Amino acid sequence: MLGSRTRAAAARRWLYRGGSVPSELPARIPGVQAAAWDVVRREAPLPPWRLARREASTDGTVKYALDLGGATVETVLLPARGRSTVCVSSQAGCSRACTFCATATLGLLRPLSAGEILLQYAVAAADAPAASPARNVVFMGMGEPMDNLDAVLEAVARLLERPWPGLSPAHVTVSTSGVLPGMKRFLREGRGHLALSLNATTDAQRQRLMPHNRTWPIAALLGALREDRAAHPDRRSFIEYVLWAGVNDSEADAARLAALLSGLDAQVNLIPHNVYPGSALRPPSDTVVRRFQKALTAGVARSI
Repeated sequence: MLGSRTRAAAARRWLYRGGSVPSELPARIPGVQAAAWDVVRREAPLPPWRLARREASTDGTVKYALDLGGATVETVLLPARGRSTVCVSSQAGCSRACTFCATATLGLLRPLSAGEILLQYAVAAADAPAASPARNVVFMGMGEPMDNLDAVLEAVARLLERPWPGLSPAHVTVSTSGVLPGMKRFLREGRGHLALSLNATTDAQRQRLMPHNRTWPIAALLGALREDRAAHPDRRSFIEYVLWAGVNDSEADAARLAALLSGLDAQVNLIPHNVYPGSALRPPSDTVVRRFQKALTAGVARSI
């Protein structure tokens, strides 16, 4: 559309490194001829958006509520030493009915386009500290990425394009609640890591928390990760395990989790439940979390 790689690079530099993202494309940008830029403004405008809310925490975390043409989604900037992580949404609302998730109470409003996903990254990246540029992206915001996989795959591909944003596949992670057909397609076609939100150690337990487990049980989900491990030994899997008091936080759960993951090169992220209004679930105490972690580590060690 711009007619040359040089102009395309100039446009990318302006979008991803030029400061705050405007609500619409300006009349001109440096390095791009007026006639070529007019075509972009006419045929590929920015998605309609506005910043509905920005909340900054004392630890540097920034939460954004972005209005995308009437649909509000959440984006999070997580600064760390040397680099920041941007957490993006793939849908407004969610098509899954996980009993522990606040987004599930909204239902699915609509999927997001690849442009709307990239816009979230651009807005947060422009806000990142100079010493901690936005070099990581995780698809762990609102929505189930596997239910909007065409847009997610396109967004990931654009995030990896050089020179800008130019992220490494090792710094992009897509999270799923366990939608098996999408998982298999992502592992076959996509780049980056996959994070499986497991959250239980038996199918009966998981089905109560995540009803779609009836269709895609634990063994099938972990089987897909094992198959990918054989095909792509350099790709690492992540297992997300949200802890709830009296639900899945026992030492027996930890032992079963270790057994389930035996032989799978996976990093387990233990996440105490984040309470929201109307939820009857509660996080375990710090003592229980540490006990679970210790039992899990011991179980993994025995299985090696």
